[in-house]
Amino acid sequence: MTRSIADISVSDSGKDLDVILMGGGATVGSALDAGLVDALTLHLAPIVLGAGTPLFTGEAPRTLVQRSVISTSTATHLTYDVFR
Repeated sequence: MTRSIADISVSDSGKDLDVILMGGGATVGSALDAGLVDALTLHLAPIVLGAGTPLFTGEAPRTLVQRSVISTSTATHLTYDVFR
């Protein structure tokens, strides 16, 4: 669905637009597996909320190249370029 929305936006505006997807491990993992992710930003906070959902469970190998790291008193923000 994300790809079709982006395609409609591009054809309507004539510009190449970005789509921002936010969600948990299942949502982001599905987008990664579908090859829809060019850049990945993770916000890591030192709080244990439970077992969680693994982010990288798919079959497709990928390479993450670190673009930036920003540390604050409450979280670490990591941005990677994603390559297949």
